[in-house]
Amino acid sequence: MSIQNAKNSCKEIIDNAELLKAGKIEKKAALISIENALYSIENELGLKPAEIKVQAVSEPARAEPVIAPAVLQENKAKNKKEKFKPSLSIAQKSRYLDEVNVTRDMLDDFVDKKKKKIVSAERVAYTLYSTNEYGKFANRFFEPLTIAVTSRFNTELQGFYKTLRASGIKVLSKTYISMIFLSAVIAFFAVTLLASVFYSAPNIIIQVLRGIFIGLLGAAVTAAVMYFYPSSVAKTKESAIKADLPFVIINMAAVAGSGAKPISIFKTILSSDEYPGLRDEIKKIVNYVNLFGYDLSTALRAVARDTPSLRFKDVLDGIVNTISSGGDLKEYLNAMADESLTTYKLERQKAVEQVGTYSDIYTTILIAAPLLFFVTLAIIQTMGGEIGGVSVASIATIGTYLVIPMLNIGFIVFMSAVQPKG
Repeated sequence: MSIQNAKNSCKEIIDNAELLKAGKIEKKAALISIENALYSIENELGLKPAEIKVQAVSEPARAEPVIAPAVLQENKAKNKKEKFKPSLSIAQKSRYLDEVNVTRDMLDDFVDKKKKKIVSAERVAYTLYSTNEYGKFANRFFEPLTIAVTSRFNTELQGFYKTLRASGIKVLSKTYISMIFLSAVIAFFAVTLLASVFYSAPNIIIQVLRGIFIGLLGAAVTAAVMYFYPSSVAKTKESAIKADLPFVIINMAAVAGSGAKPISIFKTILSSDEYPGLRDEIKKIVNYVNLFGYDLSTALRAVARDTPSLRFKDVLDGIVNTISSGGDLKEYLNAMADESLTTYKLERQKAVEQVGTYSDIYTTILIAAPLLFFVTLAIIQTMGGEIGGVSVASIATIGTYLVIPMLNIGFIVFMSAVQPKG
């Protein structure tokens, strides 16, 4: 406590006492002033004052009651406890649970699941590009060659870079090219060795040269398969996005209608785990915002640039334009939801019509044609003839146990490929 404050408080006490003694001030007003001055001295000395309860006077010497900060804090904590104090007793809780046919264990399990769901929604696993041991080994031997090739053919490889990013393969482009070179070399030596061992020739030189030629062919095939593999993955991913996109947009429109922030829309979709086709794309958006600190518009543009689905790209670009122009995001998503659902229904209707066409083809080729073929074979068999020097019985056996099963398997594979996923 400073000396000046002590002097002022003491002077105030003395002045009020003299005024009270002379009858120039009311007793209540004087007591209030003296108590306030004493409180100031106790507060400066670090003492714990009790709550000062005073009555306000209606005369000119009117003063407000002063309450110590420590007492205010205690009262605030007390009121808070009283506010959140359960209003039901244990017996009442048990009776109400019995009335709704819910046990305590069921209630505890429900609360635990809710807590886990909230934690999983808040903690999104962040992923970055990382190389595996095979990639490290490939870079160790082929990194100089990779740098030379990418520098020389940088323009020609731009399409490959974009496809690799769209596929979602967590490998850097230069590392993946080094892996192509390493795989081609391994395939060359393995195929050359196997060809030289299993395909003998009268001359050892011819045998080795033939093995080298087959090895080069195997290396080329391996490199081509690895080069086009990201494209295959991107197409599969595009099909999965196409199947989930209409329902994701409907969900996004519902969340936007609740007044949530735009980034909360994508967090809600990500936490639902109901749309595996779009999970990676949504996770990228959340990572760009939460991990890298980008604003939502920049994150949406980055994902729209690399996504394999043109439809999803259009949706993201539309969201960016709506946010930038200050438009109604709820209205935009509702319009996109209606359009996507209509497109989804039309595609399903088209798929059903195609199934009808394919069923007619199947009936003609794999049911009617084999019956006609076997009737013809039976007629030829009765005449005792042969076809191309092969007996009718052999042809019937090959057709029954090889040709017809292979055609049916091929048709099943074809139907699986042309039918829409989801």
